[in-house]
Amino acid sequence: MKALTRAKPLPLYLQISELLTRQIRAGHWRAGERLPTEAELAESLQVAVGTLRKSLALLEKQGVLERIQGSGTYVRAGSRGKSIYEFFRLELPHGPGLPTARIIGLDKVKRDAGVSAMGPASAAPQAKAWRVRRLRLLDNQPVALEEIWFDARHPGQIRSENLGDSMYLFYQSAFDVWISRVEDHVYAAAVPPWTVPDFGLAAGAISGFIERSSWTASNELAEYSRTWFDPTRCRYSSRLSS
Repeated sequence: MKALTRAKPLPLYLQISELLTRQIRAGHWRAGERLPTEAELAESLQVAVGTLRKSLALLEKQGVLERIQGSGTYVRAGSRGKSIYEFFRLELPHGPGLPTARIIGLDKVKRDAGVSAMGPASAAPQAKAWRVRRLRLLDNQPVALEEIWFDARHPGQIRSENLGDSMYLFYQSAFDVWISRVEDHVYAAAVPPWTVPDFGLAAGAISGFIERSSWTASNELAEYSRTWFDPTRCRYSSRLSS
């Protein structure tokens, strides 16, 4: 079997800001709570203090954190900010973890039965779509298989090395397509035959399963995906607040 392609990673400061945001939303730090000192936090995250400060500055700009001179950095109450992984629901048992991905395959193929036509409702349905198959990791631990379908009408040549850890961020930068809402259906399903050894579950084994449809603000279906996840390694988490 050929080696999997590493998805294009986020810049390190964005990785740290996303991890901190996921930790805050998971309740690791609560509204009004002070974060550890920059030196302590940088050491625990194994990054340079300068990189951490860039991450904290971004979260302060987004309204997630508040930095008080001489006192420290605090979690702001009532602010959700704007996260790259806003809709990412898988978490490790001990915490949210940082999502990364390895690409198994990228192909333009005929849409499977059950995969709806994507793009503007006024446009003629396309028989083909782009299909991405990936191994999803959290803190470098394989936890899920992903099969992602998106519109084949987008111009330009798409290569595996162009795809990032976040497909939604890829759509924004490559096609100016923004995902504004998703709908998930979660149940159990058999692991697909194209699984890879690193996933840990053999083809046909029963796993957790997420079927997702993703739309733009103009109500265009932009992506359809299927995710098989190992419930012994991760969990699906959705949090609501008033």
